[in-house]
Amino acid sequence: MNHTNLVDAIGQLAAEGGYEFHTADERFMSQTISAYPAMWLAPPQFDSMEGLHHGRMTYAVTLHALDEGAKLSPAERAEAYARLESDVVELFTSLSQADVVVAVEKLAVRAQSRSLTNHGEVAVTATADVITFF
Repeated sequence: MNHTNLVDAIGQLAAEGGYEFHTADERFMSQTISAYPAMWLAPPQFDSMEGLHHGRMTYAVTLHALDEGAKLSPAERAEAYARLESDVVELFTSLSQADVVVAVEKLAVRAQSRSLTNHGEVAVTATADVITFF
């Protein structure tokens, strides 16, 4: 249940930010993404649980934010990376306030030096530990 609520919350926040949202294994990115900007959530990985009937569950989350980049100049690419980074930080800030989420910890965002698909996009990848309650 927490897994589904977490994915739904991230998807809703991505859509509110104007992103096409997908969640699946990263190997399906090239064949699935058809419009930009897009966010791709790898399946959250169950990391730990505290409690039996109620408590906390921690998931390791990896989220990719992507936008068109094949025809951008270096300055435009730098602007796109900065915007994507800002959008991802804002998404995780909002996620930390979602009903099912206790906290977002260890957020790290890095620009990808190469395309994640065969589309030539710019992308940033965020990783975080998301603590939920049950």
